[in-house]
Amino acid sequence: MRKTLPGRARGFTLIEMIAAFVIFAIAVGALMQILTMSMNNARRSADETRAALWAQTLLDNVGVGERVEAGSSHGEFDRSYRWEMQIDQIDPELVVANASEPSGNPVNAAPAVAAGAALLPQIDLFHVVLTVIWGDGSHERQAQFSTLRTANADPNHPGGMSGADLSGGRRDRGMSTERAGQSGKPAGRGQR
Repeated sequence: MRKTLPGRARGFTLIEMIAAFVIFAIAVGALMQILTMSMNNARRSADETRAALWAQTLLDNVGVGERVEAGSSHGEFDRSYRWEMQIDQIDPELVVANASEPSGNPVNAAPAVAAGAALLPQIDLFHVVLTVIWGDGSHERQAQFSTLRTANADPNHPGGMSGADLSGGRRDRGMSTERAGQSGKPAGRGQR
């Protein structure tokens, strides 16, 4: 049996100190990893929010000040963000046929199309797909946004302005865009 001296206080042993240091190092390493992941998620969320705001700004301007036309265009918002837009014309009769016949059976849809065609307003319907791209080559990210736009099909309408925005967005003026490959021909349905 070993007796302790009354004048000396007993301290931690070397093994206890090493075990405490290992536990502390593991805890600090885990906390640093969690902090790094949180910061990356916050940065990614901020980038995606900025892309969504840029997209909303650009989509709100489609058909404002100029007639909506089928074609593609591209451009840059700033040094980090660029965009590509594809506009395809959709036949409104196809929309009426799909809405009136959910089974997609073309035999039963023919009477619905004939009945719906008499009720269709004279509009042009466009499917707008906007892709916003940001980041550098190895870490490039993108987000895709889609909406429908209508335009008055009446050539006598002043300026041929867009009649309605089916996306429910607000209007924001002042954004310039580059147009490439515009044509008045209807493009194929469902191209992405």
